[in-house]
Amino acid sequence: MNVLEPVRIGLAQLQSNKLRSFLTLLGLLIGVASVTGIVALAEGLRASVTAQLDQLGGSSLIFLSNPRRYYRDDEGRWIRRIHDDHLVLEDIDRILVEVPNVRSVIPLEATGGQFRRGKVSTNGRVMGVTLAYSSAMDWKVAEGRFINRTDLVRWRTVVLLGSGIAADLFGDENPVGREVKINGERFDVIGIMEEKRVFEENLGQQAIIPITTLQKRITGRDRINMLQIRAELGADTGQVVAQVRKTLKRYHRHGKDFEIETAEQAMEELNTVILIMKLVFGGIAGISLLVGGIGIMNIMLVSVTERTREVGIRKAVGARRYDILIQFLLEAMVLAIAGGTLGLGCGWLLGQGMAMLISNLSGEHFFAVVNFQVALGAIIFSALIGIFFGVYPARRASLLDPVEALRYE
Repeated sequence: MNVLEPVRIGLAQLQSNKLRSFLTLLGLLIGVASVTGIVALAEGLRASVTAQLDQLGGSSLIFLSNPRRYYRDDEGRWIRRIHDDHLVLEDIDRILVEVPNVRSVIPLEATGGQFRRGKVSTNGRVMGVTLAYSSAMDWKVAEGRFINRTDLVRWRTVVLLGSGIAADLFGDENPVGREVKINGERFDVIGIMEEKRVFEENLGQQAIIPITTLQKRITGRDRINMLQIRAELGADTGQVVAQVRKTLKRYHRHGKDFEIETAEQAMEELNTVILIMKLVFGGIAGISLLVGGIGIMNIMLVSVTERTREVGIRKAVGARRYDILIQFLLEAMVLAIAGGTLGLGCGWLLGQGMAMLISNLSGEHFFAVVNFQVALGAIIFSALIGIFFGVYPARRASLLDPVEALRYE
């Protein structure tokens, strides 16, 4: 038997009964489209987060933060904390000096700020930084200069404005060398940072000042909420984390209580969330796939009934039961693959449409990703549905008695 013959017959069945075929494949189409759309959005989210992490250092990133405020983990039991411990500026130099394979350590310390120039004001975030901040965050100066060591040591009231704040306060004027007030304190503008986004957050509404200035003149406290540690490329992140813990224990009485999370752990958590999302929506879409499979079985049973005389003639001229079985199985596969292909296309459109909607609502760029593995998986799964739900009609056709089939009107 020519393998292409059942395929041709299957396509002919789709053409001759367009409405019936479409309604039959609708369940399969919806199921595949739903799964494809959700997977495309999930993969887009994964790709976006991965790209942003790669800009900052990828899997080499380590985030060190203060202990939980009220509770601590004591050998699996959460007990109330009776002490307060926190990171300080000296911890940066301690880690750089004592922990091998560390490329940079920067504080992630910020507070809200009101920026004023004359009668014009705007709101933003004030970041307290060290000399390594620009290179570690890959955020360069567009105009002027970055902070220097003297600025840090003397707590100078100097500021680099984000592009958004600079535009709000000065419009098209160059603010370098001018003066602004931050929370009522006078600051000299020494530079403007270039436009940049991190995790789709626009850094234009941030301003940069020395970390010492933030602590001494604005917040009035020496604590640091979080340190971002960047290990050398190729270094064992686990070993770096272990060395950081040893250093913390050496200088902090409760050093073991500090929280450490790596970018790898964050990605694993994201992958878990994405997997759960796929399973939940995949289970819901599975109902549509089941309905689509039953629809294929139904149309194949109708086809067997309508073509009983044809089956009888084929058997009379020498066709074996196996030939009839394969013929109808292949026809069911053609129907299922057609539904899966249409569903794949609709799923891609659904994913792109949802990505555009999210981008418009959030104001940030978002995209959906349909990779080759997803497309191939959708086609293969559709074919398997066709085989599973086509077995019974195909077997029924193969068991027809040729004499009775020829008498069928």
